[in-house]
Order: sequence, then structure tokens, then C-alpha cells
Amino acid sequence: YQRRVRASEMSKVRLIDKMRTKRRKDILIDVAGLVGFLVLCMGGGGIIGAIMTKDFGSDSEWYSSLKKPCFNPPDEVFAPVWAILYFLMAIAAWAVWTKTGFTKRPAPLIVFFLQLILNFAWPLIFGTAREIFAGFVEIVILLVVIIILIFLFNSVKGRRWTHILLLPYLAWVTFASVLNWNMYKLNRDRPGIDIGYVP
Repeated sequence: YQRRVRASEMSKVRLIDKMRTKRRKDILIDVAGLVGFLVLCMGGGGIIGAIMTKDFGSDSEWYSSLKKPCFNPPDEVFAPVWAILYFLMAIAAWAVWTKTGFTKRPAPLIVFFLQLILNFAWPLIFGTAREIFAGFVEIVILLVVIIILIFLFNSVKGRRWTHILLLPYLAWVTFASVLNWNMYKLNRDRPGIDIGYVP
């Protein structure tokens, strides 16, 4: 009888150890996932921002020569705003990932990565290629994808709160779309200013 009791106790100890080991592994995986999403969003955004310094702000002769609407924010505002938005975006995506993974329900994260690609592409179209109208078309597509993403994140059980983190992003991209369109209107008829294709 005592042997059975000891064997039962030992099996319980082994089970507890296995559960602790699994818990540690899960925690490490979650932390690694969080770091990955932060590096992807904030690091990727930072790299794009660093590359684009010659195409935007006072460092760019072309950008400085463009007429801008009266509600255009100072150049210093853009970097901190985007840093905050990328941080919130990364937290939201990570939280959804901890619930769905990449295979259980892939649609939310597929759309997330799609919007991130569109996000990183816009400054290349607007600034590097100097295609202001094409930039407007692209940012409107981005806006639609963000709205779809918000609905998808809101549909993930246990992670519905994540869509709230994307609302400031939606508001800022909406504002950026209006800004993009007004810059196109103000500069499309100006001689000597290269803004790319003008329909």
C-alpha cells in the first residue's frame, strides 16, 4: 500500500514538474513573440523612417518645396506619433497571436501583415518615387485594410479589446489620407514641381 502511495505521489510530482516546464516554455515563447512583433513593427518603421529622411522634412529640397495645407503638422510630430502607433500595433498583433497562433485562425494576422506592408510602402511611393496621387490611392487602400483588420481583431474571442489599440492608427491614417489628398490638389498645377502622375 505504501509503495502505491509513494508511486502516486511521485507521479504527481512528475506531472507538476512537467506542467511547470511547459509553463516556462509557454512564457518564453510568448516573450519571444512579443519581442518579434515589437522589432517587426517599431524596428521596421524606424528603418523606413531613417531611409526616408532624405525624402521628407526639411532635409528634402523636394518635400520642402511642396505646398502644404494649413493643418499640416510640424515635421517633429511624425516620428513620435508613428513610434506610439507601431507600439500599439505590435501589442495588439501579439495579443491576437497568443490566442490564435499563425495556423489556428490565420486571417487576422494575414491582414495584419498585409497592412504593415502597405504601411511601409507608402513613404516609398510618396517620397522616393514622388508619386503623390499614387500615394493617395495606396493610403486609401491601406485605410480600407485597417478597417477590415479592426473588425477581424474584434472577432477574436478573448482578444476583442485589441481592436481598441488600432483606433488611434485608423484616426492617424485617415488624417494622413486627407493630408495626402490636399497636398496633391495644392501642387498638381504648379509648374516645375515633380509630383508624378497627374490624372
